[in-house]
Amino acid sequence: MAITKNTRDRFTGETTTETLYKGRVVRVLNVVETRNWSDTLDYTDYRSTNCTIALVYLGREGKKPHGRYVNDCSWTPVGPLDVGDRFAWVDCTNLFSDLYSYWLDNVTVDSVGDLFLACGAEVYDELAAWDDFNSKEAEKAAEQRRLEETRRQAEAKANAEKAAIKRAKDEGLKAEAEKMLARIPAKGTTVTVDGFTGQVFWTGATKYYGKWSARAGIKDARGNVAWVTAEKF
Repeated sequence: MAITKNTRDRFTGETTTETLYKGRVVRVLNVVETRNWSDTLDYTDYRSTNCTIALVYLGREGKKPHGRYVNDCSWTPVGPLDVGDRFAWVDCTNLFSDLYSYWLDNVTVDSVGDLFLACGAEVYDELAAWDDFNSKEAEKAAEQRRLEETRRQAEAKANAEKAAIKRAKDEGLKAEAEKMLARIPAKGTTVTVDGFTGQVFWTGATKYYGKWSARAGIKDARGNVAWVTAEKF
């Protein structure tokens, strides 16, 4: 017996059993995975979960698996299956069995004889080809992740270099502007610039619209203020 499906009638409470994938279960794994325990999927409740999954042989024709799992959707057409789609996992964890009113148990690997009877002697060759396919896919994915990480690091390095160049340039322009402060008279000095007479009450190097400049604030006797660049002194 490979996988037993127990179904409880919602109205009578009676339980019926049936055998699934008899002669087709080639592996059973007990693994720990992070699963979402949200039964309505309108919130997240991820927990470390002890899971049971069974690998079954689908044959060379059937429904293309949904990701790595068996596809039970009624609307999925039956057709030829590529090497990577001839086996799929059945989730036997029973995480939401109370909602579905069924649960799976007695999950065991079928005997060699049962496998040969149901799938033919080529089942192990098919499994080897499936393993090889997935191994190569994993290598491709690992290489893709390596290339992406290399690209990301190179991009981060280039951005850091650009930022350093921009910062150095900005600091140079700021230093040049600060040097120009020497041209501005001391605070309290009365000056006339472009016909405006007043006392210098503020001096400093500021960045305005991305450009550094040394400026002075001049206030006349009436309280009017003019902002003058150092070049005008």
